[in-house]
Amino acid sequence: MNQSFIDSRISDLAKKYNEFKDEQDYHLFTYVCLKYFYYDLSSDRFSPDIVIPCMTDAANDSGIDAIFCDPTSDVGDVIIVQSKYYRDTTLKDEAVAGELYKIGKALTDLQHNKVEGFNEKLVTAYKNAVSQMEEKAVFKVVFFTSYKPRTKKEQNKIEKAASILKENKFIEDVEFNFGNDIEQQIESCDNQKLCVDTDKLEIDDKDNYLKYEESIIVNISARSLQDLQNRRRNGLLGMNLRYFIKQKAVDAGIADTIKKEPQNFWYKNNGLLIVCDDYKIDGKELKLTNFSIVNGGQTTNRIGNLDITNDFYLQCKVVKINGASREESDALIAEIAKATNSQKPIKKADIKANSKEQLELHRRLEKINVFYMTKKGDKIPSTLYPWQVTTLEKLGKIAIATVVQLPGTARSNSQRMYDDDIYYLIFSKTHERFLADSLKVSYYYDQFTRKGPKEGLDKETALPMVANGKTFQMACIAFLGKIRSSVFDYNSIAGALKDPDQAKAILRNMGDMEFLIKNKIDDEQECFFEIFRIIADEVLGYCYGNALEKATQEQAALAPSNYLKLDQNYFKDIIPRLWARYNRPELKNYIDEIL
Repeated sequence: MNQSFIDSRISDLAKKYNEFKDEQDYHLFTYVCLKYFYYDLSSDRFSPDIVIPCMTDAANDSGIDAIFCDPTSDVGDVIIVQSKYYRDTTLKDEAVAGELYKIGKALTDLQHNKVEGFNEKLVTAYKNAVSQMEEKAVFKVVFFTSYKPRTKKEQNKIEKAASILKENKFIEDVEFNFGNDIEQQIESCDNQKLCVDTDKLEIDDKDNYLKYEESIIVNISARSLQDLQNRRRNGLLGMNLRYFIKQKAVDAGIADTIKKEPQNFWYKNNGLLIVCDDYKIDGKELKLTNFSIVNGGQTTNRIGNLDITNDFYLQCKVVKINGASREESDALIAEIAKATNSQKPIKKADIKANSKEQLELHRRLEKINVFYMTKKGDKIPSTLYPWQVTTLEKLGKIAIATVVQLPGTARSNSQRMYDDDIYYLIFSKTHERFLADSLKVSYYYDQFTRKGPKEGLDKETALPMVANGKTFQMACIAFLGKIRSSVFDYNSIAGALKDPDQAKAILRNMGDMEFLIKNKIDDEQECFFEIFRIIADEVLGYCYGNALEKATQEQAALAPSNYLKLDQNYFKDIIPRLWARYNRPELKNYIDEIL
């Protein structure tokens, strides 16, 4: 590949989206990186209205070109982007160090709410991204450049510039993606396959293998694996629990062993696990049919991208899958991958992805035209609307707020969705239509935060509730939906709202509620915009204003994000206020029209 490969994607964006037609190439380069490294791996489809608000590249940007909440993160990690698009210029390590220093200083100032001297786009993008962070979320700096270092030594020198941020307590990690990395990522996303149809690897000696039933263990050549990886890319990992994601510590350890003691790699590395429909040993060739690496993606990627002066060998287990059906084979592959992935931790979502209830929910949602991504990187059908695409993490977070009625938990600790008391309420029930409707409301709310009517909303109380209050808005609308569907009536629960445990037990009852959106109307989005505006102003803003006034009297601080972390505020303050507003004509008319 050459530089024109990235240029072609830049040109594609300018042609496809009218909003980008007047953008400079260096801006479009940043958009290309966001698309292929983040949005093509998530359920949040890349579009101008999503990414343009993330861009901060202008005067007084402190070296930050974009800030956004990582759509592939379970907890809302914030990504801080610096990008350098070059055709001929050489990237110097001192220039990188200077940019990173400015970024680190800016983040420290922003964390302490010092915004003077920054451009407005930077401050807004930062606040928008931070509003979506959960308690365990972190800040990550990602450096994208089209420049391709001529040697590994030059690349290492550039990457060492990140040491200037080692004392910055706000930044968790710094990641570099050079021209070759970007090209590979683009190719991997564009040419995604679940498996490789047929190919081969070289083993250490003629007919040298250990057989167990219909499977074998062999020693494969690192160079032959490198050749295979460079030929086949992500198709090699199609059946893995998740596609390759960089992990600095693991990458460095693998690279260090290859560089300093390749003869010991066999002893220090866990090797690969390949599943296949069939294989054949022919002398020193291992020929494979319909195969995928289900364990060892990190090893494969590093070997594929490092200089190998002297060939070496690593272990490889080859498992021949004989399932009675494709579903049975897929389930077996998932169990093998789950049991053997130990070098790099697997997220809970990856482990759950092929469980019985998830596969069943996938099928049920598919019947109502919702694409349920069970693995990051799955190819999304282009014909679907944004609200018809979701992931386990995204759906689970929404359902914690709507089904289980815990909006504070959904906002600050969505990983609770994997606890049995919540998980099975969400994923083992047959309320896929309600979940699909919730996804649509979630999409409308995202649109509302970007371009909905906010005139007249108080800057200190209501507007912060717009930026931070999505899960509470979702909970409020679902609560009224439950009332209207006779899951319960307000009088029967009013007395329980002061007792959080009792309130949780009652409100999470889904009952026979099938729909959230009952009536389809022409101006559906506008109707929801009005609902969001009223709830932000007259419910959430009102309750936060009261809590803020009380905190001020007690000489304490109360940030909007902290108020919205607590489910008990939803029970004792927000629900009673919501019910009082619902019984006035304006909100009731809008709710009745849709629900």
